[in-house]
Amino acid sequence: MDGYIRITAEASAAVAATLPLGSVAVEPALDEKGQRLIWLDPSVVNKLRFLRGPGESYSDVILPLASWP
Repeated sequence: MDGYIRITAEASAAVAATLPLGSVAVEPALDEKGQRLIWLDPSVVNKLRFLRGPGESYSDVILPLASWP
């Protein structure tokens, strides 16, 4: 499922706020872990994968990036 990742609701809101309308697909429902399935361009997912440290989730990477000025 290239381009699909599961992230927290907070991280999905941060992503959606920074991208043009229609450039991210978001499942409205949260899963049992409180995460949402979203689709991003596979090149973005690859960059996020590269930035993740051991034991980090995509949300762990996204939230600090979203808070940068």
